[in-house]
Amino acid sequence: MSSTNDPSELAASAKIFRILDVFVGVREPLTMSGISRATGLSTSTTHRLLQEMLQWGGLERTADGGYVVGIKLWEIAARANRSHVLKDVAMPYLQTLWESTKAHVMLTVMQDFEVLLLERIEGQYAVPVVGKVGGRLPLHAASAGKLLLALSEPAVQSEYLSQPMARYTPRTITQPEVLRVDLERIRKQGVAVSDGELAEGTYSCSAPIYGPPSLGMAAVTLLSLVGARDAQEMNTLVRSTARQITQALARAFPREIAPGA
Repeated sequence: MSSTNDPSELAASAKIFRILDVFVGVREPLTMSGISRATGLSTSTTHRLLQEMLQWGGLERTADGGYVVGIKLWEIAARANRSHVLKDVAMPYLQTLWESTKAHVMLTVMQDFEVLLLERIEGQYAVPVVGKVGGRLPLHAASAGKLLLALSEPAVQSEYLSQPMARYTPRTITQPEVLRVDLERIRKQGVAVSDGELAEGTYSCSAPIYGPPSLGMAAVTLLSLVGARDAQEMNTLVRSTARQITQALARAFPREIAPGA
C-alpha cells in the first residue's frame, strides 16, 4: 500500500483533491509555485494537473496569471443539497430580517472546525469581518461559531478546545476553560454573541436553525457596529428569525423530524 504521506505516491485523484483543498476559504488568486508548496507536489506535477483542471473548467486564470476557482466548480457546489435547500427556505426570512435592521445578515453552518458562510446580505455599515459567500470564520471568535460549537457533541468541543486558538482582538477568548464556560451558557440560552471578539468595534449575535437530519443545524447571524443597534433587540430578532426558518424547514420536510421545531 502506498504511503499517503509521500505526495509522489498519491493517486492522481488524490493529488487533484489536494490541489482543490488549497483553494478552500481562499478568494485571492494563487500562483503555481504557491500551490506546489502548499500541496507538496512537484512543480511539474502541479503544472500538469492545473492545466487539466483549466481545460475542464474547474479552475480559471486571472489577468496576471494566477489561478482561481472556475465557474464549473461553483455550479457543482451550488447544487449541494444542504446549502441549496437551506438558502432557498431561509432567504425570505433573512431578507425580512435585513429590512427591519439594515445590519449584515448571514446564514452559516459548521464545516471542518470553521464557520462556513452560505449566504449573506450586506448591511448598512461596513464591518471588517463580513466574509464572502464560501468564506470561513473561526469557531471560537464568531458568534455563529460559538453557537454551533456549543450545540455540538462533547467530543467535537473537546477536540476543538484541545487546539491552539488564535487571538483576533484583546477580547478574543483563547483559554479553553473560559470558552467552555461560555459555550455552556450559550447552550442554555440558545443565543451566542461576539462583542468585539473577532474585530474590535463589532457586535454580532446568532441563533440556531434546527433542520431535519438530512440537513443538520445552521445559524442565522446579525452583525453590526457596536452601538449601531440595540443589542437586546438584535438578539430578539435573530431568535425569532431562526425559529421561523426552523418551522419552515419542518413544513418543507414533513416526513423528517426537525429537532427543536
